[in-house]
Amino acid sequence: MADLRLNALAAVFAVWWIISACNQIRSGAWTLRLRRHIPLGLIPFWTFFAPNPARADSRLVWRGEHDSQLGAWRELYFGFAPAGSRWLVNPELILNKTVTDLVGSLLRLGPELEDRTALLSSAYLTLLSIVLSQPRPTGCSSIQFAIMRTSGSSVARRVDAVFLSEAHDVTHLPTNVL
Repeated sequence: MADLRLNALAAVFAVWWIISACNQIRSGAWTLRLRRHIPLGLIPFWTFFAPNPARADSRLVWRGEHDSQLGAWRELYFGFAPAGSRWLVNPELILNKTVTDLVGSLLRLGPELEDRTALLSSAYLTLLSIVLSQPRPTGCSSIQFAIMRTSGSSVARRVDAVFLSEAHDVTHLPTNVL
């Protein structure tokens, strides 16, 4: 009896998976009719690029101050897992997506970005924490980060600074040496 219930459950999930996969390619009016009769949105429909496709990439950059001299900007980028295992496990993608989502959350604050209340937002504090965890030169006295937007093709690339943080004192923090 247990095998029969397990097989029935497996069949239900297999049918659900097939209908969900077909629904992603807008295979016709039958999926629309089917979705109307299935409660709780159990047949998913993901639109990764619509209705508002991304037209620019956001980049998180940071710099340190050493002996009253501001250092060069460094981009915070975690890379990708090796190509052979990327399809199965890619924790770097999760880190990059996290930074992208935090940048989006911070930029959605709109007019509050000009106000110091943005410093208390969870997105700002998390981005600051990520930046502070990066290796920095010995003797670094403060850290500052910025959000840059890049758009356009490689020929007509446009780069805009859309957010600049305050400089944060790091003299009391343990040093992550470069």
